[in-house]
Amino acid sequence: MTKAKQQVIDMLRDIPDDKVVHILEMMRGFMLLYSTDDKSMATIESAPTAMGIFNKHANPALIPKEKGAWGEAIREKYANN
Repeated sequence: MTKAKQQVIDMLRDIPDDKVVHILEMMRGFMLLYSTDDKSMATIESAPTAMGIFNKHANPALIPKEKGAWGEAIREKYANN
């Protein structure tokens, strides 16, 4: 096992069990990027996504601002540097 994989496993051990489901959804997304088997892609695509899970928590008034929000936050963070 590579050092990077070991670090990931060590980090996962520190995450509370009730929060691991969110990590699992992200990992399914990552696996989609690296998958070459059509059968495994179909399984991953049919799984719920993080966007679908978190959609119920979205503030409808802020949805139009989402596209540039991350970039704006980074600009604000480093504007003083």
